[in-house]
Amino acid sequence: MHSQDRDTPMKTRILKLLALVGLLASEAWYFSHPDWEPIITAVGLFASLIALDVAEPHPINSDNALYEKFIKTLPSAGVIAFIEQTNFGGAFNTTRLDPLRYFTVDWDNAEHVFATAKLERKRKELLQASNDFLASIALNTWHVHDNIQSVPAEWDEDQPERFERVVSELNGLAKKVVVAHQELVALARKRLRV
Repeated sequence: MHSQDRDTPMKTRILKLLALVGLLASEAWYFSHPDWEPIITAVGLFASLIALDVAEPHPINSDNALYEKFIKTLPSAGVIAFIEQTNFGGAFNTTRLDPLRYFTVDWDNAEHVFATAKLERKRKELLQASNDFLASIALNTWHVHDNIQSVPAEWDEDQPERFERVVSELNGLAKKVVVAHQELVALARKRLRV
């Protein structure tokens, strides 16, 4: 980003402030000397304020574009539905988790930050839930064959408490991912009207 691009919002705010001060001054001028010149000045300054506001990029526009990209990366009917419907006490295909892995790596940077604070907070919550879930998958499941992984079946007989604890943890973390995703989607639909 060029320094000129970074300075634009500050310049716009300064111009708005100057136009507002000028508008207030023209009103004071009118009340002290009622005539057509202060009215023309006030109308011109008011039009400038409106033009500056319309010309300024609004965060909702950038958030809409980012949300579109987000929902293509993690649609509710894709990996989120898979996570919601899977009992991680059994075998599962790890390639089904690839979109979530992509999200945790590719969306943890400044290029994927929502301008709206509440949406950004939800994105961070989803990132954290996804990272926690994938870390637990990596630590507690083993390769069975091809792309299939599972909590070791022998734990169910040899270490039933461990088996239950791990399965409960995986399913609980999966639920947190689903809830965080659905909260972000619901908030985006409300805030961005998508």
